[in-house]
Amino acid sequence: MPLELNETTATLSDVVTVDEVEPLVAWLRITGKPKVNLRRCNHLHTGALQALLLFQPRITSSPTDAFLATQVLPLLRGSSGGPVLPESEPP
Repeated sequence: MPLELNETTATLSDVVTVDEVEPLVAWLRITGKPKVNLRRCNHLHTGALQALLLFQPRITSSPTDAFLATQVLPLLRGSSGGPVLPESEPP
């Protein structure tokens, strides 16, 4: 089962598809201080990613999947991981 919802923690496993987005959003809406475990997740539908970005739950376990760990997790934790470039004045 790709989505396991408990009282305060959601566990996302394997392939999280569009079918899990609606229950995830409903759970995020009603849960105070939600936590999400991504350790066993290896694919996250963009709708689920958008829900996580919107509700900003605490991520309790990082995904072991390399792409999710390096490219998606920093977004969920509020950092793109890239360098911050100073703004320049137009010429």
